[in-house]
Amino acid sequence: MSRPKLRKVNRAKRKEESRNAQERMAMQASLMMEHPTECCVCKEPFERTQETVKTWQVTVIQEKKVVRLTCPSCWTLLTEELKRRKVEVINEY
Repeated sequence: MSRPKLRKVNRAKRKEESRNAQERMAMQASLMMEHPTECCVCKEPFERTQETVKTWQVTVIQEKKVVRLTCPSCWTLLTEELKRRKVEVINEY
């Protein structure tokens, strides 16, 4: 019995990686479509403008399927508190 050619193996591997990447992207896109419309701390409404999109922080916790939206003022308060407690801040985009 002959071994499969390396080209076929690589093609199958690339195809599976592409399929997995598309599934991850679809899941992340569905989570982002359900994003909140206000800050999770102070409840300030989120108005979609170019400035707010660049300044507000989005945190996605995939295991719990949670999306949190935080305004810049609350984000600085949170990061300062976490630094005070010496907890590592993780930005997920």
